[in-house]
Amino acid sequence: MRAEIGKKEEADGQRIAAAAPDASHAAVPGGVYLCQVGDEVSCGACCGLYNCADASRGCLEDLIAGRTEAFRRIPRDADAITDFQMRAERRDPGPRPYPDFYHCPFLGFIDPDRRRVGCLLHPMADGNDGIDYRGLSFYGGLACRDYFCPSYRNLAAPHKEIVKSVGADWYLYGLVITEDRLLSAFFGEIEKRLNRPLTMADVLPHADSRQAVLEFLTLKLNWPYRIPGAKGPGNYFFNDGLYPKPPVDYTRLGMAPSALDPILHELSSGFSRPEVIHEAEARIERLLDRILRPAVHPGAGGLLNCEQGL
Repeated sequence: MRAEIGKKEEADGQRIAAAAPDASHAAVPGGVYLCQVGDEVSCGACCGLYNCADASRGCLEDLIAGRTEAFRRIPRDADAITDFQMRAERRDPGPRPYPDFYHCPFLGFIDPDRRRVGCLLHPMADGNDGIDYRGLSFYGGLACRDYFCPSYRNLAAPHKEIVKSVGADWYLYGLVITEDRLLSAFFGEIEKRLNRPLTMADVLPHADSRQAVLEFLTLKLNWPYRIPGAKGPGNYFFNDGLYPKPPVDYTRLGMAPSALDPILHELSSGFSRPEVIHEAEARIERLLDRILRPAVHPGAGGLLNCEQGL
């Protein structure tokens, strides 16, 4: 049931985003569609996109571009598609960070400019002439259509909209939107300090607030306190407990847990001494402050014009 995920979200994303973007919101859990967001922002995480031995941006771009071009040339019949799947699976290097998480070989670029990932088997994908080939995938068409990742249900609607708005491209967006515990911890800390729910108006009209959120999301890629050997950058977001993130060992350091421990834990942090924890806390505190300042004092923060901010 793990790979079903991705194909559903991305594939459905193509259909809904192309045909009726607004209608999609009422049809999904949580009321905010997360899969196909814009011309450059989409998510392939549920298909196991990042579950590769090398999940760097350059490697994945080459892998997906190659598959997209190869799939474009094959006949649209069951034998040819199955043969493509088998050959792609044999070629893919291993080992994968999460052996129980299927990596679907039908992930590809679904736009002419190769800026958005999605399902090559979807009826609206190039060359499929409206025919739904998702039944030939590893988990089948029903799974591809009906699965929604935990972020749909677990994240508050404003939090989802904020991440969608600041998402720069498919690579970073897919890495972070499925990090529901990390995002809940971060936005939850802001709400605790505000003593009220965070709204889109607290963040989206303010240039520096948006930038601070983006910088926090980018910590997925450049967090310097990441424990050696931690899995990633992809996230195993299924709730079966197979690959838990390691806790921060405060006992060894002779100190109480950090007030920001939920965030530090979800970033797979490891520390050699207390002062390093304080450095990490200070880095997060600076980002929190940049978001809180205009939310507490709406007159400060450098408003963008309405078209840019909302």
